Amino acid sequence: MRPKLLVVGHVDAQGRHGLAADLRAAEKLGAEPLPVVTSYAFTGGDGPGALRPVWGGTIARQLSAALDQEPEAALIGVVGRARHARLIAQQLADRGPAAVVLAPMPSAFDIAPLVNTRLFSAIRRQLIPEARAVVLAARNAPALMGLGGESFDELRNIGQKILDLGAGAAWIRGVPNQSRRVDVIVDQDGSGLLDYQRAKEDAEPHTSAASLAALLALGTRLREAVDRAHRHAYGLDRDLYPV
Repeated sequence: MRPKLLVVGHVDAQGRHGLAADLRAAEKLGAEPLPVVTSYAFTGGDGPGALRPVWGGTIARQLSAALDQEPEAALIGVVGRARHARLIAQQLADRGPAAVVLAPMPSAFDIAPLVNTRLFSAIRRQLIPEARAVVLAARNAPALMGLGGESFDELRNIGQKILDLGAGAAWIRGVPNQSRRVDVIVDQDGSGLLDYQRAKEDAEPHTSAASLAALLALGTRLREAVDRAHRHAYGLDRDLYPV
């Protein structure tokens, strides 16, 4: 029987990001996804022109039904409102799996103009403490964490602040550096560097968090899961099989 992965996030009708991409990544790695819709993205140009949250009661009922299936891990993606962050955090605290990956800021578009800024403080207070790992692109760090930067030390500082809020680990996805991309992993054992060649053209780098959550559901240790998820999401390891 395949391990189950709770996948909470938004729907993009074009299927390029959000739940559609996350479900593809989870199934490729051998996890059975349990999707919960938090909001709908209405596309305008390169990214959504609007994000319409689902009613909180509907989210709660979806979560309850999914948690009844006893998932081994969870991925929490885009949440549209502060009160939704609180209700998701409460259900995770009461019934959720220990392996929770939080990726509330999508890399495919900028969510900040589409939501109330109160959402970010709710994510910091409510969801980050529930996370085994937080996955965050460096360019989104100023909006969520109030810190920015592109150097190794700056990315490490962002990760450390996430740990200070209660998360078990932080994966800060960096910026392209010539022909390479530098990411930083920070956990209780210190910090490490993920540095690989440029991604393949057909890779889906925004599925990094989904790949990580699926691997944790499969029982992979965190550091190994981050390394393998990084390679898989960037199309650098096409022969990646469940462990």
